[in-house]
Amino acid sequence: MTWVNGAFVLLSVFLVGVPLDSPVPRPAQIILIRHADKPADPTDPNLSPAGVQRAERLVSFITTNPAMNRFGLPVAVFATRTTTQGTGVRTQETVAPLARALKLPVQTPYLGAEYAALAKLILADPAYAGKTIIICWNHSEIPHLAAALGVTEDLAKWKGSVFDQVYAIGYRAGQAVLTISHYDSPSARPTERPPTQ
Repeated sequence: MTWVNGAFVLLSVFLVGVPLDSPVPRPAQIILIRHADKPADPTDPNLSPAGVQRAERLVSFITTNPAMNRFGLPVAVFATRTTTQGTGVRTQETVAPLARALKLPVQTPYLGAEYAALAKLILADPAYAGKTIIICWNHSEIPHLAAALGVTEDLAKWKGSVFDQVYAIGYRAGQAVLTISHYDSPSARPTERPPTQ
């Protein structure tokens, strides 16, 4: 009987010493962008020439802009997974030059509609704690993805004609804080502003 009680006490101390619900520290910053410009031909799943150029400009924007790299360069690059119909390629093409410059793979674990699973994966991974992550996603799903990452503001619908908008999500005292920027020309500096209500 004594041994059983001793074992029970030992097990109880072990469980109390390792809280099962301890939160994983958040990334320092999660950058959300949409894919770059698309061609006029709706059957073409790739970026337009203008989109290819914008994807190249993204490299400089992320790697040299103080607001984007103040917590260090991204340690992970995510994009939507390609569907059986071939959609999802543009998000991958948009971040491919940046991923090459950072010597990182473009991770594509989820389809565009599976934004909640992506948010859960990123927020639960201790390897991303205190780091910068960049995600290229479908513009229609980005406000939902931002909400899944903790943004509580009601975000305006992302216009289909806007390709240069950037959501940067940081965390202060466990709360998500959103900053919106743009990179709309080779010489443009991002203009940070509060989110649109």
